Amino acid sequence: MAEIKQPSPVHGTQCIPTQLSRQIISLCDNSSEPWAIKNYESRYLYANAKYIELLNLPTEFNITNQLDSDIPHPSSKSASYFHKYDREVQASEKNVSSLNIYPFGSKEIIQPYICKKAPFYDEKGNCMGIILHTKKLQVFSAIQYLNKASLNAGVDQNIKIQKKKNFFTDKELEVIFFLMQSIKCKLIAEILGLSCRTIENKLQSMYKKANVCCLDDFKAFCIKNGFDKYNKPISKILPHDITTSTLLHPMK
Repeated sequence: MAEIKQPSPVHGTQCIPTQLSRQIISLCDNSSEPWAIKNYESRYLYANAKYIELLNLPTEFNITNQLDSDIPHPSSKSASYFHKYDREVQASEKNVSSLNIYPFGSKEIIQPYICKKAPFYDEKGNCMGIILHTKKLQVFSAIQYLNKASLNAGVDQNIKIQKKKNFFTDKELEVIFFLMQSIKCKLIAEILGLSCRTIENKLQSMYKKANVCCLDDFKAFCIKNGFDKYNKPISKILPHDITTSTLLHPMK
């Protein structure tokens, strides 16, 4: 099968399989966030420069046709978990997200990232694998203390949040935490042990407090006022071993 030769973000060239459209590759290459595509066997077909940087891989490393277990990164120990999520996405053809906490970047700082996986289709509409998008979880947590990074900024931000805490109740702040990760009301209810109706009622009450009428405006309000940094619920979803991955939710 012919292959498209395309300049890599580092040295040499990267071989991109023909089943990956130039449009998809161009969009990922120009993204400021990590993206990758795997085939049905969980072998990498493609990863953009940001993904390579995230895993702190050598500039000459060719990720094409590699399994997660082949990647020289601490996350390779969790390859079985990653492949399990890949299979779930392919079987259900629905999105799945996981919380990944590893030493990321050139400084190898332990930090949380949300990895969203979606089915990837060929031009005939057949699921040929998965496409994944990774984004840093913007929440202040004890991980910053472990890395001794941005410690003062983190403390200042946490104090600021605590001063604002009375604006929303503890339960409302927990709901906000999960809303900011794009988790739907039904799943938030399951996580917090509440009914979906209760979550919806809380959301309407929070809209009223924030003087907004839709979710997008509410998220913007939370970001502007720092409520997106509230981290109390994170203990509900972090694994005991912070170097492993935890399935957050299948996206409906």
